[in-house]
Amino acid sequence: MKSKHRPHKSKRDHHAPDKRRQDDGPRRVVGVLQKASNGWRLQSANRKESGEYILHAKTNVELIQGQLAVAEIVTKQRHGYGPKECKLIEVLGDTDAPKAVSLIAIATHDIPHNFDKAAIQEANDAKPVTLDGRDDLRKIPLVTIDGEDARDFDDAVFAEPDGEGWHLMVAIADVAHYVKAGSALDKDAYERGNSVYFPDRVVPMLPEALSNELCSLKPHVERACMAAHLWLDKAGELTRWKFVRGVMKSHARLTYEQAQHAIDGRTDTVTAPLVDKVIEPLYAAYKCLMQARLNRGTLELDLPERKVIISDDGKVQAI
Repeated sequence: MKSKHRPHKSKRDHHAPDKRRQDDGPRRVVGVLQKASNGWRLQSANRKESGEYILHAKTNVELIQGQLAVAEIVTKQRHGYGPKECKLIEVLGDTDAPKAVSLIAIATHDIPHNFDKAAIQEANDAKPVTLDGRDDLRKIPLVTIDGEDARDFDDAVFAEPDGEGWHLMVAIADVAHYVKAGSALDKDAYERGNSVYFPDRVVPMLPEALSNELCSLKPHVERACMAAHLWLDKAGELTRWKFVRGVMKSHARLTYEQAQHAIDGRTDTVTAPLVDKVIEPLYAAYKCLMQARLNRGTLELDLPERKVIISDDGKVQAI
């Protein structure tokens, strides 16, 4: 699971006890609906948790045998024996549905996936940034470079020669410009802490109006950013730095494969105009930094990364 940059904390008591941890058992349970002679039961889908729950009789939802459901525990076991009673919250669907695994994880870990109405309104009311008090970085050919399946574009890079060394820039989305301390957005983001990534979905830290738009460094659109200017000497050592708030415009959304192909002489319509002034300087600066890393004796770990391949019908095709 990958995390986005987190906005500043809201003014709340961060040392307050977590009520959920004070319960004898989980506050919510995810399980499979089972029809019994005396009513409905919920068999927990958590392998670490055995037993079943009696489903509260009061529900207007039509129940189907074998479907996944989320319920809230309303009574505890008496003297440690017998099933607990729970109240239905939501029916998730069939256990063999492609989305079932992600939904089980979301519900089991109580990952917040619905935003407060006030937070959604704040996100929808947010306006594109202006240059007022910000550095104009729009003409600097910053680019994002991510994997082919990347869903967020929240950092961009640039490099150029500076004497015998290098001037580098790293720009990230300025989330704090839109998420003010104590706001509804801040409170919702604090509850989440990060975006959560599944093979078939993302549970974002911020509403889509921000996470997929104003805080996403999409190409050819102006975005608020925080940028770090970094100056390196010819040995790859950092000599000075400067942080600025700016307005940037990503010049391209590249993948790692695209960038490597361009360096190898196999350009496409996107990379061809960027090779000389953007991609080659980035690779040269990378080599400088890598040499400094090797000189420090940094441990290099070449570990495989597991990737879940989802087919067009939403099922797991391969790992």
